[in-house]
Amino acid sequence: MIDSVFSMSDDLDPVVGVRRVVEECRKTLAGRPAHAGLFFTSCLDIDYALMLVEIHKVFPEIELVGCTTDGEITRQIGCSEDSSALMILSAPGLRFAAAVAEHLADDPRSSVKHGYEAARAKLSADPALALVFPDGMSTMNIAIDDVFRSVMGETLPIFGGSAGDGFRIEQTFQFLGDRVYTDAMPMLLVAGDLDLAVNIATGPVPYGDSYRVDRAEANVIRNIDGVTALEFYERFFGPYIEDRELSFFPLAVYTGDREDFVLRDPLSVDRNDGSISFVGRIEKPCRVRITQVTREETVRSGQQGSERILSVFPEDGPDLVLVFSCTSRKHVLGSRANEELSVLMGDERQVMFFGFYCYGEIGPFTIHSPVHFHSDTIVTVALRSRRK
Repeated sequence: MIDSVFSMSDDLDPVVGVRRVVEECRKTLAGRPAHAGLFFTSCLDIDYALMLVEIHKVFPEIELVGCTTDGEITRQIGCSEDSSALMILSAPGLRFAAAVAEHLADDPRSSVKHGYEAARAKLSADPALALVFPDGMSTMNIAIDDVFRSVMGETLPIFGGSAGDGFRIEQTFQFLGDRVYTDAMPMLLVAGDLDLAVNIATGPVPYGDSYRVDRAEANVIRNIDGVTALEFYERFFGPYIEDRELSFFPLAVYTGDREDFVLRDPLSVDRNDGSISFVGRIEKPCRVRITQVTREETVRSGQQGSERILSVFPEDGPDLVLVFSCTSRKHVLGSRANEELSVLMGDERQVMFFGFYCYGEIGPFTIHSPVHFHSDTIVTVALRSRRK
């Protein structure tokens, strides 16, 4: 079984808060071995190295990974901001190995390959799962999911989310052990007998016709259906839409004959040439549809996703559910953010769940299918050590 303990703090002094979080985890473990850890924080403008030192004083041997976020998700209170959360995993039947891919923007494939090979060498076994937390800024124009598939293979279950910075959109930080990085991606590989389940719930709903993307480069769309990307948006929302308002109307992107789609959020507009930059690379050739975003649909999709993930293990439930929700969902829901987590929070079996709000979610549509980079989704991943 995967034993997981966690604690979170929104102390005004983040380092003092982490010190208390670490002590609570130590006490709850009650002598059980600590093998791996996940650390997420939405506290800004602080010395993250001091926080990591506090963790390693008590858990010096664990494989620890994490990043900065746009908010934490815990069973303790659901959604929190300006907080820090630590989860310690104790699983004698599993093996864990962490490593980091540095300088992602320079050479993504070489960087991920180096980090993955370093983790594999420590693991000394074939991984059953990979958790990844890439920089949410330097990877916006990188086909990071394509890099994962080429380096880690088409069938390895890969999950995670891109690091955030409290929606400043300036700089994010990543953690491996007691070190702090930027433009990097910590990864945690897990080997052993694991049962997994995934659900990817989308909030925005595509509607109307689909349209051919005529010209796109990296994460920039220049022309759609014979007009500039900006003119395309103005067809639906009028000529006076503000740049910031565009982010509330993501595109559903379809490639090939696939019925599944990925969502891409508008990030910035060049009003000189009418091009629009998006969060995440645009695969070509592709077609797109406009989407509609509502609070009700966002809540409903999150709740249904949780119901589906919990139904996979109907009796005693999963050992752990990891949750990676797009920051856009939190901003759409506002004070109703916990409603999309209500099924997990209300489960009478008290299934442990833990995660964060990110700048892009990572996961395959089904276990052992190719991984994709998503926006505007909530990715829930159920883990359970295989019962003998």
